[in-house]
Amino acid sequence: MATSYTELYNYIKSASENDDSEFASAIPTFIDQARMRLSRDIDTYGFVVYTTAAVSTYLVSVPSDALVLKAVNYVSAGRYSQLIMRTDEFLREYWPDRTSVGEPKYYARWGFNQILIAPAPSTSASLEISYVQIPTSIGSVGTSTNWLTEYAPEALFYGCMHEACMFMKNYQAAGMWEAKYQDAVAKLRNEARRTRQDDNLNNNSPAGGDNTLQGGV
Repeated sequence: MATSYTELYNYIKSASENDDSEFASAIPTFIDQARMRLSRDIDTYGFVVYTTAAVSTYLVSVPSDALVLKAVNYVSAGRYSQLIMRTDEFLREYWPDRTSVGEPKYYARWGFNQILIAPAPSTSASLEISYVQIPTSIGSVGTSTNWLTEYAPEALFYGCMHEACMFMKNYQAAGMWEAKYQDAVAKLRNEARRTRQDDNLNNNSPAGGDNTLQGGV
């Protein structure tokens, strides 16, 4: 069942049975900690975002909310070419002269917020970037829902309760909520796995190849 920031805040306060003002002030932190933890613990299409960026040189900025890059496509005259991910060391060896230009073939992370493409494009074009987005922060002012409150409220709540119990130094209860959190995360991971396969005769993976174990049937 979907929830909202206010409902989640009240659930945490009620379940914790703690009316202390210091605890109440810390609840937004518990929610944000659980949000960031879930963004790294599950891999769902609910976090995937597609964006475009103009490119005329070999360095391109990565969206600030990007946690993991999934794919980078070079788009020129309506034609899409998926760039191959390599290390920056590989690109330095492959493309030592950065004044040379051509159709980009590779990309690599360049620090935290940029990617290096090689070779540099000969004309201005664009990149289509798909990436795993850090879920939007929720609060009492502004955004009150995000993907987690809509589609993973149980895992979000359990993660918050684990943080709350750790704050209160109730380690026994924290262990119970951690177990419930891990169970909810396992279900979300299974859901994501099912999303990435089809149910045709050969049960092929969208990434290519057969993702099932072939038995002797």
